[in-house]
Amino acid sequence: MLYLADNMRYLRGRKGRSQQQLADELGITRTRYSKYEYGMAEPPIDLLIKIARYYGLSIDDIISVDLYAYRDAY
Repeated sequence: MLYLADNMRYLRGRKGRSQQQLADELGITRTRYSKYEYGMAEPPIDLLIKIARYYGLSIDDIISVDLYAYRDAY
């Protein structure tokens, strides 16, 4: 997933959340969330849907668009 890890870090930062806070909101451990943010693992589709809904974005945007580069549009 091309931009997933970078986008997860960027979006979390924009929300002003810690990894622990976001993991709690998604119902997963911080360790598991951290692996997604650092590209060491990829979330299953059901969690990817939750993440997309949390940020009000499409899954396609989260995985295939460099959101930081287009930060004014998102």
